[in-house]
Amino acid sequence: YNPGQYRNYLYKGKFDYLYDKVGLYDTLRLVMNGYKTADEITYCWQAVDDIQSKMLNFLENHDEQRIASDFFAGDPIKGRPALVVSATMNTNPFMVYFGQELGERGMEEEGFSGRDGRTSIFDYWNLPVLDRPLSDAQKKLREYYTKIVQLCNQSKAIRQGAFFDLMYANLWKKDFDSNKQYAFMRYLANELLLIVANFDDKTADINLRIPPYAFEYFGISEGQIGKAKDLLTGTRCSSHLRTDNVYPVHILAYNAVIIRFEIHKDKVIASSEDYW
Repeated sequence: YNPGQYRNYLYKGKFDYLYDKVGLYDTLRLVMNGYKTADEITYCWQAVDDIQSKMLNFLENHDEQRIASDFFAGDPIKGRPALVVSATMNTNPFMVYFGQELGERGMEEEGFSGRDGRTSIFDYWNLPVLDRPLSDAQKKLREYYTKIVQLCNQSKAIRQGAFFDLMYANLWKKDFDSNKQYAFMRYLANELLLIVANFDDKTADINLRIPPYAFEYFGISEGQIGKAKDLLTGTRCSSHLRTDNVYPVHILAYNAVIIRFEIHKDKVIASSEDYW
């Protein structure tokens, strides 16, 4: 957990992966609880950019309190935007702790450790959430986790692609709340992803600015952008992603959008109208 020793742990200690605990996890936890702003997530990846592929992202483990516990967020739904950010922002692995996808609260008296919102730091223990039939809310939460994990395995842009942080181009804009929303892009070959997470308790309608350098960084042009679809809902989206305009995004409370744009490097789509 000592960032100053991370590279020694990896290069001298020969660890395969390190928990990104005091950086990304701690920041996401504070963002979820309203004690930090979403734009501070940027500093997390910058601090470990050269060893990012060796950092293990997570939101729960046996040492940490459950998202749904009274000691953390009190509601597993509040963890959805953090899940999307933690799982999709880079090529490193992401861990789901058992029962997390069902909203396990960790609020039982376990014996030695007592009621502390954890499962299970000192005691062998069962999970109450697995002892009874799942509620509709638990099934929906599991479906959400399943979709994100499957996307991580299926999308080459997430597994292997380049990352571009959009926050610097959208700070202090009246139509984008950098306190509550975090936006970035992923790209590989014929797939460009626009990912925006909403940590707010209300729906957000934002206008996102895409800097010209984003297209230069990925080596693509605006005219190569084809069909667009939100991978979380299957909804068709506007493909009019341009640096001379803003891109409108509608995000539900405690949720995210992952918009996939087809990239046609072998041709230029001439029409200025949205291409479906």
